[in-house]
Amino acid sequence: APTCGDCLVERGKAPAWLRSERIATRNTHGTGCTLSAAIAAHLAQGKTILDAVRAAKRFVTDAIVRGSDYQLGSGHGPLCHFS
Repeated sequence: APTCGDCLVERGKAPAWLRSERIATRNTHGTGCTLSAAIAAHLAQGKTILDAVRAAKRFVTDAIVRGSDYQLGSGHGPLCHFS
């Protein structure tokens, strides 16, 4: 299955590639806002930047999967933030 990757670059550290399965859906509206909010929430819980980004990426990927079958409007649909 195809994957998608994000690269986290921290000063003084090697780049960290975070890969996940690519989900075939048009329902990706809000992924950036969701990712940044999830990173901030995990940092507030005291996680390292890398752990916060990993957890946030998992959350967004799961939200894309849960919302992948929505049929709302004619454009890109939303994620499903609820488990």
